[in-house]
Parts: sequence; structure tokens; C-alpha cells
Amino acid sequence: MDHSNGAERRNVILEKLRETGQVFVNDLAEYFNVSQETIRRDFNKLEELRFIKKVHGGAVSAQFGFELEFNARARLAEDEKKSIAARAAELVKPGDSLFIDFGTTTMELARKLSEINDLTVITNSPVIANLFHDNGSIELILIGGQFGASRMECVGAIALQSISAFYADYAFIGAGAVSPDAGVMDQNLDEAAIARQMIKHSHKAVVLADGHKVNNRATAVVADWKEIAWLITTDPDHKLKQLTFPKNVNVIVAG
Repeated sequence: MDHSNGAERRNVILEKLRETGQVFVNDLAEYFNVSQETIRRDFNKLEELRFIKKVHGGAVSAQFGFELEFNARARLAEDEKKSIAARAAELVKPGDSLFIDFGTTTMELARKLSEINDLTVITNSPVIANLFHDNGSIELILIGGQFGASRMECVGAIALQSISAFYADYAFIGAGAVSPDAGVMDQNLDEAAIARQMIKHSHKAVVLADGHKVNNRATAVVADWKEIAWLITTDPDHKLKQLTFPKNVNVIVAG
């Protein structure tokens, strides 16, 4: 992880808040190997967005549960995610079948795709599914399984088995991290397994990851680049030109 990247660092701070309910300036400064003043600036930004409340020596969650975590992730790099979604939607035409996993960027994609008629959409998230309900021409298949209320998606053995019953033209996958040498990754093991299964049962896989996730790594490997047709990303730090991805991957810079 690039700890000098403010947006990525604030994402991690919010994740730690979700897990513990409170974080401290000195602990975060040591964890990220940055100054305490840098962490205080992060706190100021997050408090402006109403994600946290500053307290003496640290911060606590301004909200609790799924709403805090998801809204926080959705609003960080929001414009980049919308740009990525718009470019990804250009790949899709009426009659196509799609897997869509759950994430803030794939949710933006679902909003765009809901305007296209005659699609078959297969997803493991009721949040994603709900975005298509106004378009009666879309065949919508909601994958069941172990429901994680904190993340609003179905995972586990039942979900994996259900996905294996389908084959789609595209799998649209949100990534927690992407690396030119290590591939596509995610922080959550269950979500990584869902993404792997969707990729396995699709003709072409499309990875959606904002630029803050590029050249980073996460715990669970989702896919090797040989399994990926497109990476759609952004380049806010102008670092993509320094990176070399395999030739089989079409890298699209949105925005």
C-alpha cells in the first residue's frame, strides 16, 4: 500500500474505525509511518465529510454499521468511480449477459447499465439487483448464499455453487488492489472467492479499480492477469506510464 496516498490512507482509517470504533493519532502515525500532523489532516478531511468525530487524541465513528462503511467508501474517489463505470458500460450492448460483484464502483456501473435494455444480469448483491428493478426488459438473477448484512452480499459455498450454474459474456469485478506482477487482489477472502468464480464462468473479465488501488497489494488473490481482458482505472497520480501490465490486458484510463 502507498501510505503517502491520502485517499488510500483515509480508506484504511475508516476500515479500522469500522473494526474498533475508535482510532488514535499516535497509533496511526506509527502504522502508516507518517507524521501525526498528516493524520490530523486526514481526520479534518474525514470530519468535513461527516464520517468521523474527532476526540482528544483520536477519532470515533460519526455513524455506525454498514451505512458508515459503504457510504465512506462510495464517496472517496467518487468522481473516479463514476468515470470508470461510464467507460465500462461502453463495452456492453443489448443482449449481453453479465456477472456483477458487489462494490462501490460496480454499483456505479449498475446505475449506468440499468439504462441498457435486454441484458441478463447475475449478481450476488441485492443492492446491485435493486438498481435494475425499473427496467423490465432486463432478466435479473440474484445469487443466494450466506448473507453478510454488513456488506449486503451473498457469499459462501451456496453462492459459489449457484454461480457455477451460469456462464456470462462478461464478469465485472471490483478490486481491492491491483499489481502489474501480482495480479488482481482483494482484502476479503469471501469476496475474492466470489470474484474468482465469476471470472471462471465468464467469457471476458473486466476489472474496475480506481487509481488509488493500482500498484498495491491485498491479502487474497482474485486472478492472474492472463484471466483478465480489461483493466479500467484512473491515473490521478500519473503513475501508470511507469507500470507495465501484460500485453493481453487492455488498460483503459477513464476520466
